[in-house]
Amino acid sequence: MKKPTEIRNVSDQIAEDLVNSILRGELKLGQKLPAETALAEEYGVSRPTVRNALQTLERENLLRSKQGCQGGWYVSSSNIEQVTNYLGRYLALSLNSNQITSTHLSEIRSMVEVKGCGLAAMRRTAEDIQAMAAALPINYQDLNDYEYHSQDIEFHRQVAAATHNPLIIITIHATTMAQELYAMTVPAPEKTRQVLNQSLLNIYQAIVEQDVSRAEEAMSNHLDYYKKMSSGVFFKV
Repeated sequence: MKKPTEIRNVSDQIAEDLVNSILRGELKLGQKLPAETALAEEYGVSRPTVRNALQTLERENLLRSKQGCQGGWYVSSSNIEQVTNYLGRYLALSLNSNQITSTHLSEIRSMVEVKGCGLAAMRRTAEDIQAMAAALPINYQDLNDYEYHSQDIEFHRQVAAATHNPLIIITIHATTMAQELYAMTVPAPEKTRQVLNQSLLNIYQAIVEQDVSRAEEAMSNHLDYYKKMSSGVFFKV
C-alpha cells in the first residue's frame, strides 16, 4: 500500500496533467471527464488517488461534480464574473496582507484605464452610453461617502464594459473590487465631488463624441487627480 504522502504526490501529478489537458484544449470547458475507474486504469493508480486529484481541482473551481443520470466530473465553464470575483478577492487579501500596495493597484489601473478609455470611445454603443450616463453620480449631494465612491466605481466599470474587451473588463472589475474596501473610510467632501464629477463628465463626453485622444487625456487627468489628492492615502476611484 502506498503511503499517504506518496498518494498525495501521485495525485498532484494527475491533477497537473489534467490541468495541462485543459490548457491545451484537449479537455473543453463543460466537457465530461472519463469515469474515475477509467482514469484510474489510464494512470495506473487506485481510484481513491484519482478522486483526490479530481477533488483538488474541484476546490480550485477547475472541475465540478454532478449527481444523477448525467453524473460525473466536468470541466468547469467559468464566466467573466467568476474570474473577476476570484481575482478581486485575491487582490483584496493581498492588499490587506501588504503583498501588494495601493500604489501597485493605482499603477495598473492607470496603465489599463487610460488606453481602455480610448477603446471605449472607439467601440461604445448606444447601450454603453446609456449605462455610463446612469452610473454618473450627478446627485452627489444625496449620497453618503460610501455610496458616492461606489457609484463612481460603477462608472469606471461601465467604461471598461464599453471596450468590449473581456481582459480589460476583468482587470478593472477586479482592481476596483479590491479598492472598494476603502469606500467606507475615505472622505468625499462636496468640493472634491464637484471636481471629480466634472472630470467624469469630461470622460463621458469624450466617449460620446468618440474622441479617442481626448478620452484618454480625460481619464489620465482624472486618475492623476486622485494621486495628488491622496497625499499618501489611496483614494478609491
